Amino acid sequence: MRTVWTSLAGVVLWVTGLPALGGLVVTSYRTVALTNGYAPLSQTQYFAEQRLENITPALAEVFGDWMGPNAGGSTPTWHFVGTSRAASTTTITPDRYRVEAAASFAFQIDTTADFIDPRSGSILSPAGAANYRGFFQTDVPLNYAITANLNHLGRVRLNRIGGPEIFDEINVDASSQFLSLAGTISPGQYQFLATAGTGAANLPNGVNIYTQAGSFENLMFTVQVPEPSAVGAAMGLMTPIILTRRARSGGASEERNGDAASFLGRSRRGR
Repeated sequence: MRTVWTSLAGVVLWVTGLPALGGLVVTSYRTVALTNGYAPLSQTQYFAEQRLENITPALAEVFGDWMGPNAGGSTPTWHFVGTSRAASTTTITPDRYRVEAAASFAFQIDTTADFIDPRSGSILSPAGAANYRGFFQTDVPLNYAITANLNHLGRVRLNRIGGPEIFDEINVDASSQFLSLAGTISPGQYQFLATAGTGAANLPNGVNIYTQAGSFENLMFTVQVPEPSAVGAAMGLMTPIILTRRARSGGASEERNGDAASFLGRSRRGR
């Protein structure tokens, strides 16, 4: 029993003496919905945004219905109606970061015969957007996986901050596309983005009916620390080491008994 406990203690000490296993840290994440007409850069009018920082589950939703004039005018020449919505659930554990999300946007601009596009260096382009963005860092390699339905103008991107993109996928077609990717990323700082959105093109003078819409759905993105194989291997060695110690202990007893028998035999022969 004493030998077994000594061996067991030796194994435990050896396991706990392994280098500390690293992991991942999620530094921040946000869910955003915005829509805007021909808004000034100050965003004091014709602009709506909801931004939810580090909140889960999160639902950001905005709606805008505005009419405005040409630059420097007072008579309305354009009418903008837009809505954007983003929903997300974020799960964070010491070894996993998981995102489930869906987002959509839509807007329409109607203009009159007197319309002259008012955008300039001080006027924003009409737009709609809904997205989820997360930042994380890791000091060990991580496994990643993502699945999603990318509808028109749905986009997902994972990039190392200050480094290359791991993936950047956007659907510009009218039909939905199913995305499924998996791989491994090295230690570093990363940004994950899932978004749907666009701005309006420059519209010709006069009457226009301009619409845009896009979305993504059923998105699931996960990064995870691989299972620590070193600890499993160390624990797997516990039984062989103990058995080896037992065998050595038993063998030593047999050797001592054999030596005693041999001595007695020699003593008897000597007599």
